[in-house]
Amino acid sequence: MTGIPARGTIRIRIGDRDAVVTEAPAASGYIVGRSDPKSSYLPDIDLSTFDALDKGISRRHAALVRYQDHLHLVDLGSVNGTFINDERLRPDEPYLLNAGDHVRLGTLEILITQND
Repeated sequence: MTGIPARGTIRIRIGDRDAVVTEAPAASGYIVGRSDPKSSYLPDIDLSTFDALDKGISRRHAALVRYQDHLHLVDLGSVNGTFINDERLRPDEPYLLNAGDHVRLGTLEILITQND
């Protein structure tokens, strides 16, 4: 597999709903997590409306980044883990995302695709 190109529009789906549709990330990327009424922190991609707290999503769970012109996922030391194809990611390391990969943050399954 060659990876999902980090260009154009990306779509993150949860079940049959779009969580976010946005431009592919720049080098700094997007923080994926959940907002919390006890904190002023807001992640770039907020999964709160998808029962994120009960699904084990940290406030700063993972980052979606551009690395070598492809989309990569980086676990940010989350408590409940970030997984690609049921393999737990080591924190702070970029992992290439391929079309069709099964991505899970805690127990929340998401689908990340690129739209041209």
